[in-house]
Amino acid sequence: MKSIIIYPDNPKQSSVIEAFLEEMKIRFKSQEDIIISKEIKQSILEGIKDAEKEELISNEDVRKKAAALCSK
Repeated sequence: MKSIIIYPDNPKQSSVIEAFLEEMKIRFKSQEDIIISKEIKQSILEGIKDAEKEELISNEDVRKKAAALCSK
């Protein structure tokens, strides 16, 4: 059986489509996409690479550095 992917333009369209599918007893799955900037995405990817190389900073060290920055 084939799947159909629908891209509603706004929350009202999404709500109407979901109500229709529920009424017709058609199984469906909703997914909300999160949009992030290129800078945030790059930061996340760098963090993943650091984690893979085990180049992480402990929670305690982060708190100490944050406290030092805030006390200036």
